[in-house]
Amino acid sequence: MQLRLDVVLPIIWGFVLEGLTTGCATRTEKLAQQLGNVLVDFIAYRDISIIHFDVPENAFSVGFKFLVKEVKTSGIGECYPRDVTINIKSGSLPLIKPDGSKIEAKLLESRREHYTIEALSNGDEHIINIFAPPPGDWYAIAYRSWFDPNSSRIQQQGIGASCDTILDAELSVEFPDLLFPLDDSDSERRIELTPFADSSVMQFRVPKNTELSKLQVNSSCGENCSILLYVTAVDQVFGKIVNMSNSNVSFRPYDESIHYVVLYLETGIASNVSLLITNVQMTTNNQVHVPLLRKTLPDFFLFDYEHLVENSSKAVPMNLTTSALSILRFKVGAVYDTGGTLSLGLRIADDEKNQSDKIIVVGCVSLGYAILINAEGRCQGIKGSTRLADILVTNRSSPVFVHVPYPEPGFWHLSLRAYCFGEGNCDCFERCSQNLTDCEKCSCVQPCEVRVESSVASSPCIEGGCGSHGRCVHYMSGGFVFSACHCIGGYRGFDCADGEYLLSKTDVLIRLLILTLSNLTFIGSIYVAIIRRYYTESIVYAAVMFFSTFYHACEAGEEGHSFCLMKLSVLQFCDFYNALLSIWVTLVAMASMGPRTTSFCHMLGVVILAVGAEMDRTALWVFLLPTVSGCILVLVFWTTKCRQKGTLKYPARKYKFIYLPIGLVCVLIGLGCYGFLQTRRNYYLVHSLWHICVAAGVILLLPKQEHM
Repeated sequence: MQLRLDVVLPIIWGFVLEGLTTGCATRTEKLAQQLGNVLVDFIAYRDISIIHFDVPENAFSVGFKFLVKEVKTSGIGECYPRDVTINIKSGSLPLIKPDGSKIEAKLLESRREHYTIEALSNGDEHIINIFAPPPGDWYAIAYRSWFDPNSSRIQQQGIGASCDTILDAELSVEFPDLLFPLDDSDSERRIELTPFADSSVMQFRVPKNTELSKLQVNSSCGENCSILLYVTAVDQVFGKIVNMSNSNVSFRPYDESIHYVVLYLETGIASNVSLLITNVQMTTNNQVHVPLLRKTLPDFFLFDYEHLVENSSKAVPMNLTTSALSILRFKVGAVYDTGGTLSLGLRIADDEKNQSDKIIVVGCVSLGYAILINAEGRCQGIKGSTRLADILVTNRSSPVFVHVPYPEPGFWHLSLRAYCFGEGNCDCFERCSQNLTDCEKCSCVQPCEVRVESSVASSPCIEGGCGSHGRCVHYMSGGFVFSACHCIGGYRGFDCADGEYLLSKTDVLIRLLILTLSNLTFIGSIYVAIIRRYYTESIVYAAVMFFSTFYHACEAGEEGHSFCLMKLSVLQFCDFYNALLSIWVTLVAMASMGPRTTSFCHMLGVVILAVGAEMDRTALWVFLLPTVSGCILVLVFWTTKCRQKGTLKYPARKYKFIYLPIGLVCVLIGLGCYGFLQTRRNYYLVHSLWHICVAAGVILLLPKQEHM
């Protein structure tokens, strides 16, 4: 769930910050700084940068400050601000979908809230203050905001300024004026709030198996007096404004967690506040706690919880009854368990006998405490008491799974209850399986015992894979490891199931043919070079045609149409290297030097350009090196020939005023397309035009012997 700051902050944090800046005696400490985080464009979840914070206990509020700027690394020109998104969440990484991609796997629908900041990388500071924060691990993920990749321009490296987006982060914590440490007694607490000591944090722990906690608040607030009250554990349990003398609130406490009552005097002169907490114990007569054993494997995020009986080494099904609630309780550890996906599954055992096929098993997933299931098959207390609940409904046919990517740490619970329907014609079974509210009205529901197989396991991505359109990869950012899918073939999304940008097989084939067949225009360059006796040059042009054709056949064909004669990296090197070499040998031929000098220049170019192509084959300087050097050679030798002949009529008029300018225009058009007009959407057309322009330019620029 995403919590937008532009809605929340004006309502809640605005008056908190106003109070904190007027007469407040709280103590603020700057606890952490993380500098120099480099952000990249969001294409998939793997592109996030992680910043980790550790929020201490008893914090009254925390402030996260972010400064985003552009830093020039190379090139010519200025760096311009770009859109940046920052998501902040406690406990684990927030699962975000800024591209709106669809996820095919069934996920836990309601999760812990996260906060979002939309910013520009213009050097401005962006601050978010959170009141009554849960202590422990907090994560911020940042990235350059998503935009349609098909409309993004493919810019030649070195044209314009190359800039890095840098994020600096800082954590400040504000501690309360009054602190009441942990006390297990049920005695009443009295707190005196004044304009000079207007904040307080009180710790308390609830007994085990507590179903409900009640907080009674009595205050001596006069008129126009209000107190902001929050209860926090591993997450914020609830928050409200108390503006009356007596107020009672009830909430569901978290298992084995310290709770914090945070008070802030919003308005008023003074308030004598008394707090009394009472706990209601859970009735466990109709509840069965199913024991689970954790098994951890050595790889990242691989563990599962199995139901074992006595000394058995293999998981066994568990018995569910209609009258009793069965509860599975398991723990997800902090940091090391949160980078994968928690998967929960149910399946009626195959060996189930003497039972009708008309069986429904309802499961409710929750974090912090177990949720009850009423007679209608509904999870009780979802609204108001927890944000983590979902329903699993399964029958005999197939297992049902629900997945929790990047699960929050703590004690999770899976509450289970079975519904069995009588033999014969039970018309309400179908209605009940679609709408659980009809189960209670169904007269043929009868008591029974059902053997159910459960699966509680953690794995990278979704059950260790990404379907048939991607592979699961471990990534590291900010010192933390997490798993994410690397999608192929135009698919995207968390599980590589979104094919919105997927091209049809016909479109892929058309693009492949255009990119590869456009290289056949170099046949004309090879033919002209041979008939004009430029045999070395003809070999280079043939190499350009060959490697460019097979490089694009490998990288543009995608699944089903690609053909890779060699490794893609080898084909890419050969393509770029021979393209650079073709520029060089063409300019050497235009210079019309003697055979020895020409041979020397050829070999010099072969060596130097090989090094340049290996160092950075896409950099602008690699293309400028043979072009500028070759043009200087042409000018020097043409000037020398003109001085030797005592005339400016060199080379021949026809070459100088027809072939040369037209050839240069063709090459410049190709260069303009290659460097400035390519986008992901039009790449196959513009790049093919580049092939044609270069081949035509070679035909025109390669001089005849009589012209020189």
